[in-house]
Amino acid sequence: MKTKVKFFRKTTLLLFTAIFAVSCVGTDVFRDDLPETGSKEDTVFPEANFDYTADQDDFTVIYFTDLSTEANSYSWDFGGGATSTDRDPQHTFAGEGTYAVTLTASDANGETSTITLDVIVVDELVAAFECPDFLCDPRTPWGGGRGTSTFSGSSSPTPPEGNGAAKISSSSQFLDQTIRVVAGAQYEIKFWYVSKTTGNSAGQLLIEDADTGDDFLNEDVPLTSQSTAYVEYSVRFATGDTTENMRFNIEYDGTECRYSKISIDRID
Repeated sequence: MKTKVKFFRKTTLLLFTAIFAVSCVGTDVFRDDLPETGSKEDTVFPEANFDYTADQDDFTVIYFTDLSTEANSYSWDFGGGATSTDRDPQHTFAGEGTYAVTLTASDANGETSTITLDVIVVDELVAAFECPDFLCDPRTPWGGGRGTSTFSGSSSPTPPEGNGAAKISSSSQFLDQTIRVVAGAQYEIKFWYVSKTTGNSAGQLLIEDADTGDDFLNEDVPLTSQSTAYVEYSVRFATGDTTENMRFNIEYDGTECRYSKISIDRID
């Protein structure tokens, strides 16, 4: 049996009017709250981090290196009202002491991450490489006086902690830098690298007294077991009793290799 349902004309008109009104209000009010077609939720957020080194001529001048990930804007607070929005700023402190420095890193969506580290300013020579992240342009710090473009930039595989990478793939490419060090001291150098898996070595590493040519360390960097991710490598050595300048040099040894994030620390 069929059931017949009757609608009066007046009721029908009211029903249509109500639906139309709700539809219009819903479109205007909630339109901006809905995700766009094909949009994805932001699940990767900034993570603030940084490192610092002192100027080798004026210990109160500190150079800051941003190590944040997933960030494109930066806000630094050095204390005492001093601030900066540069990615890698420098700041001159009043003298020796420990200073709290804060970095807030943000992404394009307004997400932020904040870190505060104690920066220790001391009146002593602190050895440090120029362009430790291999992002400098020109690449003069790594030319050893032999050129301004001694390596190729590389972003694959992804270098660690937002650093750049130096690709060495021919005999015309190398890393060569001389820095000041303390005589009669123990140092440790760390860097990250990845190489092809076949060949002689990832490079010939030489660390020597830049003035006398005496070797502190001379060895082959071993090939990595895979070519898709960076690994950390470290070496230790002692400077001579009269050493003032140390030379760090890596030469191509027949196998393509990428180097990233280098540091030097005194360990005695």
